Formats: sequence, structure tokens, C-alpha cells
Amino acid sequence: MANTSAVRFVGPTTAISVTSASSTALTITPSGNDQVNYVGLLNTNSFPVAVTIVSQPLGATNTAPASVLPSGGNTSQSIILGVTMSQPFVVACPATPYSITAICATGSSGTIYVMPMADQS
Repeated sequence: MANTSAVRFVGPTTAISVTSASSTALTITPSGNDQVNYVGLLNTNSFPVAVTIVSQPLGATNTAPASVLPSGGNTSQSIILGVTMSQPFVVACPATPYSITAICATGSSGTIYVMPMADQS
């Protein structure tokens, strides 16, 4: 098949509890020594979720800032995940390990899933 791209999971799936307050920054560290180029993000909830990802190079202590769900003309550096997703949204990620935070709208709470992924070669 021409132009077919495949990715594979290269680490454990991490569940992040989301509420209307940004989650605590979690560090995602893939297993093995594969170069991780992507992150799969899955939101099975009935509300959107904002996710912020920041590279955390080896030895660095930087963490992702609080996620912000943009509204009313405000901007955000977050990725917005759609509702009731049936498959992960796969995005290029910064170097691993990386730090991640998440937030949802007031009155909502749930769980999202984060999966480190790499090119299938």
C-alpha cells in the first residue's frame, strides 16, 4: 500500500483524571529504547478535554504548565480532544520523556488515556 503509515505502542497506557482544575503534571516515559515520535490521546468522555504536552529532556525538571480550556476568544497552548472518541488522536510529540496536564469544563470529570507511540519500521 502506498503512503500507508503505521504506528505501534511503545509503553504503558497512562490514565489521567480530568476535572475543571488542571491535573497535576505527569511524566510519560516510554519503555524500551525506541525513538518515540507520537502520542495517542483518547477521550471517551461526553465533553471536550484540553491537554498540554511539554518535552522533558533527560535530566530536565521542567513540567507541563496547567492546561487551559480556551473560551470566549481566549487562546491556549493546549490540544483540544473531541468527545466520545472511538480511537486515539495521534499527534507528533516532543522528545521523550514528556510532561502532560489536562483539564475539562466546570461540572465535568472523567478520565483520558495517553499512549506513547512510535513509527512501525
